[in-house]
Amino acid sequence: MDNRPIGLLDSGDGGFSVVKKVIKKLPGESTIFIGDNAHMPYGDKSKDEVIELTRRSVNFLLSKNVKLIIFACNTATAVAMPTIQKEIDQQIIGVIQSGSLAAARTTENKKVAVAATPVTIATHAYKKEIQYRDPNIEVTELAAPKLAPLVEAMEDYDTNLKVVKESLEPLKGKEFDTFVLGCTHYPLIQKEFEALLPDNVEIVDPADQVAQYTYNVMRRDDLFAIPDSVPKHEYYTTGNVESFEKMGRSFLGDESLTAKHVDTENM
Repeated sequence: MDNRPIGLLDSGDGGFSVVKKVIKKLPGESTIFIGDNAHMPYGDKSKDEVIELTRRSVNFLLSKNVKLIIFACNTATAVAMPTIQKEIDQQIIGVIQSGSLAAARTTENKKVAVAATPVTIATHAYKKEIQYRDPNIEVTELAAPKLAPLVEAMEDYDTNLKVVKESLEPLKGKEFDTFVLGCTHYPLIQKEFEALLPDNVEIVDPADQVAQYTYNVMRRDDLFAIPDSVPKHEYYTTGNVESFEKMGRSFLGDESLTAKHVDTENM
């Protein structure tokens, strides 16, 4: 048994989509989530920048004595996870491996499309992971630089729909029955994707598989909290606290949610 919290990090607000699924799957566990809003988006930064920024958030979570860390950010998973996992003892769980497994299990015609930030797409991380599980799956990769900032801006539905439609334009004429939300910001605008993608396309949110995998790891390593202990959930941002709280309250359905500002520069 281990009463230490689960740590989660993201470049911004998108990680709330993973936090929500983890809390639902593991209701007895405490969590600490940090969004690096001051430096988002990670999707247009260099590899070295992404690694350094991610390392700062990891060090912050380690200072909070977390028992494992979830990279609730596809770009951090693709670019920084291989390096940082060698630097710390705590296990890191990434969204790409989980999302790829779910996509490989979901597709029937063996044609999958993945939308993500330019940096994530440039690593071909999803393509490699999906085809590792099934070499016969054809993977179409779509870099969508406008979508993560769109989510952070908290625009109205019509504005979101217009930008999502423009971003999906390169997929016209492509055949696929499975669409992977390759950025944890994207589930926050999933309704817009559903309105624009063909009815026969199954949308995969990697957060579902991340929560299940986290459960499996904690069961294997005996990391579950002591039964009947009261879980606590803490939220931190390097950016604007008010907008971070607004997004968190909206997505988690918790009007009592409060967050704190943190400077990770010297972490």
